[in-house]
Amino acid sequence: MTSLLAHRYARPAAYAGAGVLVLALLILALASILPQRSVAQGRPGGGGPAPVFAEAVGMHSFANRVEAIGTLEPNERADLTLSASDRVTAVYFEDGERVKAGKTLVSLAQREQGALVEAADARFAQAQQELDRLEPLAAQGAVSKAELDVARRNASAAAAELRAVQSRQRDRVLVAPFDGVLGFRQVSVGSFVRPGDVVATIVDDSVMRLDFAVPSTFLTSLKPGLEIEARSGDLPGRTFKGSVSSINNLIDPVTRSVRVRAIIPNADGVLKAGMFASVTLLAQPREALSVPEVALQPLGPDTFVWVVNDRASGATVTRVKVEVGVRQQGRVEILAGLTAGQKVVTEGALRLREGAAINLREGASLSPTVSGGGGTPASATRN
Repeated sequence: MTSLLAHRYARPAAYAGAGVLVLALLILALASILPQRSVAQGRPGGGGPAPVFAEAVGMHSFANRVEAIGTLEPNERADLTLSASDRVTAVYFEDGERVKAGKTLVSLAQREQGALVEAADARFAQAQQELDRLEPLAAQGAVSKAELDVARRNASAAAAELRAVQSRQRDRVLVAPFDGVLGFRQVSVGSFVRPGDVVATIVDDSVMRLDFAVPSTFLTSLKPGLEIEARSGDLPGRTFKGSVSSINNLIDPVTRSVRVRAIIPNADGVLKAGMFASVTLLAQPREALSVPEVALQPLGPDTFVWVVNDRASGATVTRVKVEVGVRQQGRVEILAGLTAGQKVVTEGALRLREGAAINLREGASLSPTVSGGGGTPASATRN
């Protein structure tokens, strides 16, 4: 019985001893943490100012990026046809041949038309000869003015007839209307063609047109000359640069978008008509103040940065509200709140408080800290 009572009263005593030990350990832990926090926050009486990195506010290039999908078309495209009916006597091109404007491509039978031209030329020569004979006689009063007028009328009619048959003769020869590359030929020597039959297709691919749709909300940002970048899945790894040439004057009432046409140089001829291309339009290019994205600290609907104040007694920081614009390649456009040359904290901002002293360090940290705001850290030299 005595042993049982001793064991019962010994357990509370053991618990009390363990509680005292845990309390002592907690007191020691708090005593070691509080001085460190004071040092990190740069409080008076701490171990020193908080170490931070900073960067000067500077000017950088920004643009509103608009992305769309478009279709490539050649600068010029034409289906080549003849306006006469007859048998093909000669073909002067091959499939896919690149030709210059004015090159003869196809010729039709010319015997009958050539004879008509010769007859018209003879009639014109005779009428002109008669006119030349009567003009000096009319000047001497040997012939009447009416006879001279008839001769002049006959010469003019003969000249017009000659021009007409010569034009019909030219219609029997097909020439390239502009510089370009030909498609597959659709006729052979000896085949019979009619007006409207397509002989071949020619395209001018020296430059390509790219038509795409842009939301109408960007209408005020669009203007001829804006730069674009295009990429096609048919040509992986390549980027093509061009510029906006024109903007349609109508907005689609269903999609609320406007059609835009861009021109892309195609000197090497790799871009083909009908290719799909993804387009990036750089609207409203401008130079604006910017800071690294890691310098931002959002607080509710507002955004702040820590600005460095260089004073004789030592550097301190002040939290400043800023208005931000677009974010591009790790940098943020600053619309209001900062001026060029001010230094903003890019690392160590989480440990700062208003008016805290800081230790402004030179160089860049090996392990950057994203201090609020999120986003991709900017790769910049810190001062």
